[in-house]
Amino acid sequence: MTNNTSRRLDGKTALVTGSTRGLGRTIAEWLAREGARIIVSGRDADAVEDSVRAIQALGSDAFGIPADLAVMGDTERLATEALAHAPELDILVNNAGMSIRQSFWEVTPEQFEYQLNVNWRSPFVLNQRIAGNMIDKGIQGRIVNISTIGARACHTDALVYDAAKGAVEVMTRNMAYELGPYGISVNCVAPGNIADRPGSSYAEWWDRGARKIPLGRIGKADDIAAAVLFFCLPESGFTSGQTLLVDGAHDSYLPEF
Repeated sequence: MTNNTSRRLDGKTALVTGSTRGLGRTIAEWLAREGARIIVSGRDADAVEDSVRAIQALGSDAFGIPADLAVMGDTERLATEALAHAPELDILVNNAGMSIRQSFWEVTPEQFEYQLNVNWRSPFVLNQRIAGNMIDKGIQGRIVNISTIGARACHTDALVYDAAKGAVEVMTRNMAYELGPYGISVNCVAPGNIADRPGSSYAEWWDRGARKIPLGRIGKADDIAAAVLFFCLPESGFTSGQTLLVDGAHDSYLPEF
């Protein structure tokens, strides 16, 4: 992270979905420290306001829009309100995501739709709306989608989530091709094991997971935020259509069973 005398995103505005906690909030804070104005979004209105105040305390402007991205009407409203607040929106980070862990035999149609809406349909709609506005306004913007290591190495009991995130990676490549002529870059970050929920109840899980990672530790939310920031910086403008796996080389290593 840099100091306030060399902020590389001054004058930019970023919408970060799922930015009330965990990875999303850390990403929003990293972008804010680089000078970006932040539009915070999450399901809980009180949590949105809490994140807005925290980002403002960092010296950046922030605005909150509560929205449940499992509900497509909320997704459309989020896009409309974000563009009304920031007609020249420069950065979109599709971070919001969730998984219902269960065997695929047990997935109900309602659970399937819920996970698909949050993890793929809502990012698709937001990308359409925000990218369309970038084109109309001549903004050479940045879009960053969030996937998962599970898109290439399955999680247990997470077929719908992993499949939806795989679709996000395909969407990233296709969007990069279609939006490149307008100077808009589209990239994706795929987190590995990330300790975005600190607390003693997870300590044993993190310790066990770290033994399977060559770098010897679980990832941190800051590791993901650094990758997202890279894709948003002026210097990375020629990088597009990429999915960056941030996993401590976990995907390169198959531990003994």
